[in-house]
Amino acid sequence: MSASHISPSLRYASSPITLKLSGKVIRNRLYRTPLSEYASTYDENNVENCGKPMDRYAELYQELADGGAGLICTGNIPIHRDNLENYNNAVLDPNNPWDPVAAFTPAAKAAKSRGAIFLPQLQFPGRQVPEFLNKNPKSASDQHLEPCLNKTYGKPSPLTKAEIQDLISRYVWASEVLAKAGADGIILHASHGYIMNQFLSPKINKRTDEYGGSLENRARFILEIVNAIKAKLPSDKFVIAAKLNCQDFIEGGQSFAEQCVVIKWLEDAGVDFFDISGGTYASPAWRGNIMTELAERPSQKERGSYFIEWAQELKKVLSRAVIGTTGGWRDSHRMAEAVERGDIDMCGLGRPLREDPDFVNKVLRGEVRRSNL
Repeated sequence: MSASHISPSLRYASSPITLKLSGKVIRNRLYRTPLSEYASTYDENNVENCGKPMDRYAELYQELADGGAGLICTGNIPIHRDNLENYNNAVLDPNNPWDPVAAFTPAAKAAKSRGAIFLPQLQFPGRQVPEFLNKNPKSASDQHLEPCLNKTYGKPSPLTKAEIQDLISRYVWASEVLAKAGADGIILHASHGYIMNQFLSPKINKRTDEYGGSLENRARFILEIVNAIKAKLPSDKFVIAAKLNCQDFIEGGQSFAEQCVVIKWLEDAGVDFFDISGGTYASPAWRGNIMTELAERPSQKERGSYFIEWAQELKKVLSRAVIGTTGGWRDSHRMAEAVERGDIDMCGLGRPLREDPDFVNKVLRGEVRRSNL
């Protein structure tokens, strides 16, 4: 299809957008949302051999860069080698014996080679560690996760204040490593039931100290992380982004009303980009093949995204930050319409890019409308 026959909304989807604090320009409105690669070393007998990106890791990000996404996020990068979301994760742990800057530089170089912004995703799983990887995980409190997603999970114990400070320092150290490796910033995984979401959730966070109870206290952990990173890596040079639930989709979990408050606090603290999703391991809303009541509701079929209704309301709370949402996007016309109307700024793609890394280029050229995945 020639450029003259591309719809105006698709042309708008190809327009750039600027992250206001850093001044970094995202060249189009389609981004690769964080998605696990399983392309790093794993040795069940020696933790020091775990988490080093293999050649395939950088190759994957070269494919995504060539495919045209304006913003590219990595999958989970746990910041503690004893607390992995899954085997074959890339890992950033200060105790690893190998050079972390050298290990992550090839992926950063590849991801940025066509002009994309590159944001690796930092994560600590908390209680959502498979039992075979860690029988005694650390969480906000001792609330045990029952078997789900075909896995069982260890009984967690609450993080001490010293351990909380250690985690914060690990997020900062990992961010500094990635900055040296060439990343434009980082994205904090604060959704899907991992540690930041565990602190935010009144269902999971039963602490009685300054990190539990009120919403302000439950948000303290993530805000301290943002402020600690910003103190070392100023916002005008290094992007801090966050993957955030619109809600947890489980009774007693983090509500949409509370997330409207949290997202504004995070913006004020210096977060420049939000990737909106939803759910936890116990309520995996981001996986439409499991939570069919979310994937098959009329509004999703009409608008093409699991979380667009909540994301567009969250956007109204923000005054500066760029916001996108991921989950369910398959139809390029629906994506372009959402951006053109100003409901959201960007659309996040995961599985469509796994099926076809060149999907963004094809969409922006008007050559394809739907992903079949």
